Amino acid sequence: MGHLLEIDDVTKHFEGLKALENVSFTMEEGEILGLIGPNGAGKTTLFNLITGTFPVTSGAIRFNGTDLAGMGPSKVAALGIGRTFQIVRPFAGLTVEENVLVALGVSHYTGFWKSVSRYRTTDTLAAARELLGRVGLGNLADRKGENLPLGLKKRLEIARALALRPKLILLDEPAGGLRKEEMDQLIDLVREINGEGISVLVIEHNMPVVMRLCRRIVVLDHGTKIAEGPPEAIQGNPQVIEAYLGREDDA
Repeated sequence: MGHLLEIDDVTKHFEGLKALENVSFTMEEGEILGLIGPNGAGKTTLFNLITGTFPVTSGAIRFNGTDLAGMGPSKVAALGIGRTFQIVRPFAGLTVEENVLVALGVSHYTGFWKSVSRYRTTDTLAAARELLGRVGLGNLADRKGENLPLGLKKRLEIARALALRPKLILLDEPAGGLRKEEMDQLIDLVREINGEGISVLVIEHNMPVVMRLCRRIVVLDHGTKIAEGPPEAIQGNPQVIEAYLGREDDA
């Protein structure tokens, strides 16, 4: 049986800038894998390559054995990859429920507003409410998404990603800006999602969150992979410590 996700010698250049250089790692089905590194390490760029937002310069990305080369975001999503974003932006003017209906309808209608108005059926409304219940927003369906506090916006973002019925979900800084209690609730939610059979690749700067969630972590620095392994090995890795704290003589 092959790997769920394969990042094979992936390089990405932007007009001469090397954002990623020869990055390779694999991810197994059912795994929660952490992707960490200092600011500018290339983590979100890699997410954008996986989801088809940008093409790779060289190398290959395979999902369930399918090469993602040349696929745009909609085709990648249809294969079973959902994602959230570091900056959470619910659709302006739409309720929490309508935000999820857009995600449920996106594979059926090409027009944005058609996704909301024409895909409002008994079945999709039930599906939207079930998703909102799963992420703890069941009692907020009629609230405007843009008016939710940050912690609840992040839950809405996860609900929208789950609406695509993904096999793999990419979470970009899900704990950023959250209070301790909200972080604990987020960890529980991610574990519940994973327990339903959805694999999770998570970018996160909050080390306690990563260490609690992930059994394996990949570390990027300046666009290259510098370490990979279990949390206890990553914590004590000199290259990782140097990447985050700098050399003593630099200080």
